[in-house]
Amino acid sequence: MLTIEAIERVKALAAARGPLLVASDLDGTLAPIVANASEARVPAGTLAVLDRLAQKVRVAVVTGRDLNTARRMVPVEGVDVVGSHGLEASFDDPLIPGVDRVALSAALERVEQQVITAVPSSFLHIERKAVSTAFHYRKAPDLEGPLRAALATLPEGLRLRDGRMVLEVLPDAEAGKGVALTALVRRYRAKSLLAIGDDATDVAMFEAALELARKSGMHVLLIGVSGGKETPPRIVELADLVVGSPAEVLEVLETLARALGV
Repeated sequence: MLTIEAIERVKALAAARGPLLVASDLDGTLAPIVANASEARVPAGTLAVLDRLAQKVRVAVVTGRDLNTARRMVPVEGVDVVGSHGLEASFDDPLIPGVDRVALSAALERVEQQVITAVPSSFLHIERKAVSTAFHYRKAPDLEGPLRAALATLPEGLRLRDGRMVLEVLPDAEAGKGVALTALVRRYRAKSLLAIGDDATDVAMFEAALELARKSGMHVLLIGVSGGKETPPRIVELADLVVGSPAEVLEVLETLARALGV
């Protein structure tokens, strides 16, 4: 349950100068973390309040999921999506870098074979996305060390990203959730912002929000979602408020929707 302070902070955001942008991570924030990433779902109540909010303010999902998967998980008209950690978007913007998908696919295939050769049991935990490959170890924590060793050397043009019980290989491009948020703020000329996240990549989104606030004076509210020991300390340090679960994120969004009269 939200505290009185949290409710008042959300109401103050609703009363701030607009346009208001709501930018949220997906897994661990809107959708609960599950053992199998393919089984993650955004609760119906959360989808419903996102639909209500999109009628009044700008709403975006900023996620590591690829664009098509994120759209399937959040099939709400009026919600923009930036996927693959800022490498794909449902809109055009010069800040979103282009990707040579043919060359990338070949490079990712080499990495996958490299890992499978070194760690045969990893085969069951590999998720190929549109522009990246994720190596999960949530169901097999002992794989973390061998996976890190196998991924210590990557082809030129690729980099490794740490996540919640996952290692992901993706293009080494000027992207990320911070860049994505900047593109969204510019797209909507936002004057106020609610940013919600729980993972290491969301740190960049929070830092970008604070930098935008410093430069432009925009009203910013940062909400971190605690996943226990998996939550990066920096998320808690930067957040104005910390909630305990995606269920409490829904409470935040409901509070905001009511304050906005939708």
